[in-house]
Amino acid sequence: MDEQTAGTGNPRPTSRLVVDVVRALRGWVVAAAGGVLLLGCYLGVSKQTDVALQLPYVVSGGFGGLALVLIGSALLVADRVDAAQAAQARTKGQIDDLHSLIIAAATAGIEDERAGSPAHASYQGQQPPAQAPNSYVSTPGHRG
Repeated sequence: MDEQTAGTGNPRPTSRLVVDVVRALRGWVVAAAGGVLLLGCYLGVSKQTDVALQLPYVVSGGFGGLALVLIGSALLVADRVDAAQAAQARTKGQIDDLHSLIIAAATAGIEDERAGSPAHASYQGQQPPAQAPNSYVSTPGHRG
């Protein structure tokens, strides 16, 4: 549902905004149809004074309208749950990418230390610069 094919046969993603709007609109349309049925039920029942003549309105319009309102609400809730899961999946993917970058940077840093890189040569044989108390900045070779 989220992909369309342009004449080449390659799938291309559609706009997420359009998909989200259509999904939300679907729930609102079903709930609004239920509201219209409930209104029709009310108008039909209010014209009748005999209870036996009111029952067909309640059964056809009232229960049907209530069912449509509940289905529309369920569609809206399902849409929000789906959106939250998609956001969670995107966040998980970003965290995995960030983790890979951190591991790659740490591995490159260890390889640079072993090779005696010039970036770390300035601290060899010297005391690392003093670190301010309660500082969250870590300097190479300093434990604290």
